[in-house]
Amino acid sequence: MTQVANSSSNSSNSGTASIVVTYSVVASFAALFCLFGLLGNAVVIWILSFKIKRTKYTVYILNLAVADFIYLIFVAVVMLLMVSQMISRHMHSQELLLALEVMYDFGYAASMLFLTAISVERCLSVLFPIWYKCYRPKHLSSFTCGFIWMLGALLSLLDNFVCPAESFKIMTKECTGVQVFSTVLTFVFIIPLMLLSSFILIYIVKSTSQKSRPPKIYVAIILTVMIFLISVAPIRLLWSLLYFKSFANTMSALAFFFTSTYCTVFNSSANPFIYFFVGRHRKKRFGGSVNEALTRVFKDDDTEQSSLGNSTSMK
Repeated sequence: MTQVANSSSNSSNSGTASIVVTYSVVASFAALFCLFGLLGNAVVIWILSFKIKRTKYTVYILNLAVADFIYLIFVAVVMLLMVSQMISRHMHSQELLLALEVMYDFGYAASMLFLTAISVERCLSVLFPIWYKCYRPKHLSSFTCGFIWMLGALLSLLDNFVCPAESFKIMTKECTGVQVFSTVLTFVFIIPLMLLSSFILIYIVKSTSQKSRPPKIYVAIILTVMIFLISVAPIRLLWSLLYFKSFANTMSALAFFFTSTYCTVFNSSANPFIYFFVGRHRKKRFGGSVNEALTRVFKDDDTEQSSLGNSTSMK
């Protein structure tokens, strides 16, 4: 993020006024877009914390909403600082930009890991219903969430302190190692796990919809994962191309950065609306209250899982 922010300042010094205005407007709309996502995730956090009974599954959704909230709030701050930097041509302190980038990457990494854990565990609950119902550790969700928060923080600190802006520019060995590790983690482990889990859930939904309506949470997970995958590939591709100097000029990198930012902001903002529209009552014009919709999505469906898992294993 600091690398792109610094390049935006350089482009504003050397570019035309129209380019500065264009990117200032783009960054301003991105910050405004974040406000809608912050509101949606705040509602989800409030309802899951105080209105709905906590279950082993809603713990993941609650932490995912918190991670998305952290990501969106710091993206909004960064976008506003970029507008200020491009218009006033005043460089912000490197310490401020680094602190913002640490929190930005922390929320992004945690969100990615939480969604992976959600899709994988729900998939395991279908494939191994007896284990999930009888032998699954009672506090597995809490331990997993704690581990994900620590891993997200570690990944963010590793990326920003082992590969800071100066090392990013000169492509040090340590920075190259971090970039390769991050790319492999995303494209070799996380994305394949999401895709495999999603395909299994899609098969379950397709095979059970002929006999009975599948749990709404399955549909919500599939939609959430699909939208997330759209945002993961561009952002990782962006950093890889930036690092290996694959862009012809700085402005193309800046345009690609804003495009990827809009994708990731859309993902983090869309999740609460996915929950609502999947859980809304079809017979009601406005789908009922948000609380009712989320309750229908996140209700404890162990019985349905067991029957679905048994029917799947018999095929």
